[in-house]
Amino acid sequence: MKPKIISIVGVTAAGKSALAIKLAQEFGGEIISCDSRQVYKGLDIGTAKVSKEEQVLVRHHLIDIIEPGKVFNVFDFQKMAYAAIDDILSRGKVPILTGGTGLYSRSVVEGYGFADKPQAKHNVLQICLMPPREVVEPVVIKRIDDRLAQGMIEETRELVKKGVPKEWLRSLGLEYFWNVQLIDERINLAEYKQRLKDKTMQYIKRQRTWFRKEKNTIYLTDPAEFYSQSSKLVKEFLSN
Repeated sequence: MKPKIISIVGVTAAGKSALAIKLAQEFGGEIISCDSRQVYKGLDIGTAKVSKEEQVLVRHHLIDIIEPGKVFNVFDFQKMAYAAIDDILSRGKVPILTGGTGLYSRSVVEGYGFADKPQAKHNVLQICLMPPREVVEPVVIKRIDDRLAQGMIEETRELVKKGVPKEWLRSLGLEYFWNVQLIDERINLAEYKQRLKDKTMQYIKRQRTWFRKEKNTIYLTDPAEFYSQSSKLVKEFLSN
């Protein structure tokens, strides 16, 4: 029998991290981050990395594991995610994958061989959070303001001071691309907010297209029901 794991995927600003923490607390789980930018140390505010307090509540894996500027790809992620899953299962805990980097989560859920046919190693319950645009857009706007207030631009300036190449930061896209543009005074603050909001919404549209192609996935669209519906699904999954 394949070991059971849970995967919480979905669009940016849908509340994946908060939901995963609540489920982990309820069902004795540990979280594996499927985020291509949260693996890097020092990229905290711009990636909406879970706080140290949240990491105390629930153990997280594959966060802050590599220095900024270094190369990290889906091959590296899959290998480390499999090791984290084995570790979590060996201690009688429930592995919960969560994050918006669809290729990362899919590499584990479907068991990419990269040379061979995919061979899933686990029995997976995958839940995808897909709130409508009119729900997500105000959250995106608020998140930009909140991150600016938390010091996102200063965080990026510090990374540059420490020698992280601006070109590498730009290559991360979204927040870090536009942070560098603002730091270099290529745009003003109003333009920054508008362009980051627009690009984030475009990214969310691409995520919707990607996640609609997922196999054996349960889609949830009402944020007010995310926790209650997910809790019921996980309880049934783990008890069968």
